Amino acid sequence: MNVAFDFSGQVAVVTGAARGVGRTIVERLVDAGATVLATDRDAEGLAATVAGMPADQVGSVVADIATPEGASAIVGAAIDRYGRLDLCVNNAAVAPHATLLDERVEVWDTVYGVNCRGTFLVTQAAARAMIAAGNGGRIVTFSSGVSKRGSAGAACYASSRAAVESFTRVAAVELAQYGILVNCVSPGLIDTQPKPLPPRMAEALGRRIPTMPMARAGEPDEVASVVLFLASDAASFLTGAVIDVDGGTGVGVRFEGTSVPDDDPRYDWVTGRATTGVAT
Repeated sequence: MNVAFDFSGQVAVVTGAARGVGRTIVERLVDAGATVLATDRDAEGLAATVAGMPADQVGSVVADIATPEGASAIVGAAIDRYGRLDLCVNNAAVAPHATLLDERVEVWDTVYGVNCRGTFLVTQAAARAMIAAGNGGRIVTFSSGVSKRGSAGAACYASSRAAVESFTRVAAVELAQYGILVNCVSPGLIDTQPKPLPPRMAEALGRRIPTMPMARAGEPDEVASVVLFLASDAASFLTGAVIDVDGGTGVGVRFEGTSVPDDDPRYDWVTGRATTGVAT
């Protein structure tokens, strides 16, 4: 069951809105009364996102966030059409994988262009608009659980997400004086994969999911709920945080049982199992 939020009278920009988590965030914000400008470079997917939604409550703009012109066009469209900007959700990202030795520099540059430069450009443009209006605001960036661990094939993607986390902390410090709160959402495995799953992906997920503490992938709506919380008054004293939405994957593996065997005799003197002497 969704927690109820009310964003009536507020205007939000959501990047990467053509599918998956971005599309769900748009839907949830609209349901909560916000006016939303959805944006993506994928015109067809973006049209599918806004189809059937109230025309007076949701709009779209096709733009490339990795360019200054694209970022300016997005924020400018929000101000021109709706007169204000209260929330900016930097959801857009790309995540191709390759081994370090096979990685191509042009792919690396594109990933950093979207994930890092795009987040910077849109955040900068949104912050300037919010400061000019003088009403504060909320900015949400996106990272990934892979930013905190070594994962084969993810050198480019993981490092770009770690960079976003650092950027978020700096932005939070600099923008707090203007009443702008900046936080980062870091999802784990979320069910946005293509259906049906490609065979190798199905095999990999079949091995991975049972080891996760909750033994399931997350749903896009579960990520969207955290975004809405960060945009709400309930998060009024929260800035510079990285919120893991990963079902506990980042802290450990699944535990099934009621006890943990302790067969290490070195600590019998601590547990009380020793009867004589002290183990060394």
